[in-house]
Amino acid sequence: MTAEALPRGSAGDAGFRLLAEHLPDIIILAFDNRLDIWAATGTALRARGWTASQFLGRKVPAVGRPDDAAITEASCRAALRGEIRRFETNGNIEPSRLWAMQFVPIPGERDAIVGGMVLARDITDHRLAERQLQASRRQLAEAQRIAQVGSWDWDLETDDLAVSDELCRLFGLPLGIKMTMAQGVAEAIHPADQERVASYLGRIRDDPSPFELEHRIVRVDGDVRTVLARGEGVVDEHGRVVRFIGTDQDITERRRADDERRRLLDRVYEAQEGQDRRLAADLHDGHVQSLAAIGFKLEQARLRLGASGSPEVDELLWQVSKDLSTEVTSLRRTIGRLRPLVLVEDGLEAALREEAKSACNRAALVACEVTSELDGRLDPVVETALFRVAQQALANVVDHAAATRALVAIECSGRGVVLRVVDDGCGFDPGHVRVIGDIAHFGLIAMRERVEALGGRFRVTTAPGEGTVVEARLPLTDPAEGLGA
Repeated sequence: MTAEALPRGSAGDAGFRLLAEHLPDIIILAFDNRLDIWAATGTALRARGWTASQFLGRKVPAVGRPDDAAITEASCRAALRGEIRRFETNGNIEPSRLWAMQFVPIPGERDAIVGGMVLARDITDHRLAERQLQASRRQLAEAQRIAQVGSWDWDLETDDLAVSDELCRLFGLPLGIKMTMAQGVAEAIHPADQERVASYLGRIRDDPSPFELEHRIVRVDGDVRTVLARGEGVVDEHGRVVRFIGTDQDITERRRADDERRRLLDRVYEAQEGQDRRLAADLHDGHVQSLAAIGFKLEQARLRLGASGSPEVDELLWQVSKDLSTEVTSLRRTIGRLRPLVLVEDGLEAALREEAKSACNRAALVACEVTSELDGRLDPVVETALFRVAQQALANVVDHAAATRALVAIECSGRGVVLRVVDDGCGFDPGHVRVIGDIAHFGLIAMRERVEALGGRFRVTTAPGEGTVVEARLPLTDPAEGLGA
């Protein structure tokens, strides 16, 4: 780009032209010792339809705002002394525009100052973008404060951890603190969770996929809080993970509410199971014993009639005795369902095996296999919930599936347990189930409610002719680990 100028041949002119070629997005005015403008150029000048002739030969203070004449002249004089001055002002022709003015000297031979230049840049859009960015940051900070969510940025190469103000408040740290991830884990994470968190961070270093991690923190005031960390990796142009960005949300109150809900549910299910046990005892000690006594009397009556009775009466008494025995067996089975002693005494896997064996016999299945990854006992509430789901699912296999094979599987994954009951039976239309709502399908509703009440997920996968999969996922909680473990 060639600068538009009055005739000049000095070294200052050459320097001006060189600068104009490398800074085309501003307006450049060159002036001499008398503050007369001898050159004007820049794409910002032409973009506004201005010409160099509007500036050439005029004094620098005269082309700006009259209110800025004094500071403009002082800045020009400073540039002629070899100093650099800056200030911002509104435009003279367009007062709505904001300009950044910079006054610099033009050196000549042997570093002598032969003039000065004004570099004027329209920064209106830049300042507007800055204000919008500041407003967005304020809004983000307010949103983080309301949601109790803080954000962080972890540089894997340096281990530096940049944290938002809200994260500092959440952890009780000084605003603007500088730390590494290693320091953050050592100083802020609950001692019981430090090894788990450090191990998890080590595993994700090469995996940029989104993650979630729940753990406890200890604020500087000693308060223990539970946070949910979410994040994902950022990769460079070579696909290498270079940093992680994410958030920490305070979920302490949610976890406390979950614990209270769980405590209340424990009491509800304990009361329900206690009622079932009492009912089972009443049935066993009362009705079963009475029916057994009646059966004994019928058998005695049949024997006493002997040959003196008619064959028809003998046959009738024999049939009544047989029916009564069948009902007693059925009642004993009901009592077993109400009070599964094997679950209490031997645990979930043993109870499932006994239930599967019973279902296999009742439905004449070729096989009803049980597989388990359990290593020890679970929380009694979790064991009872999973047993009841399996019990109802197997009852549906017996009564409705027309299956030949079934499978009951227990899988442990992370901090959860999964129960699946699979059969190769006739299946059904899940949409139709929601409409007819018969006894079997009320069983599905009860299973779902029991699982979801404990914070789990319940799913039934089926279709006509394709068998059925009943799946219950429940979180595991070790009471010894405390809140938010």
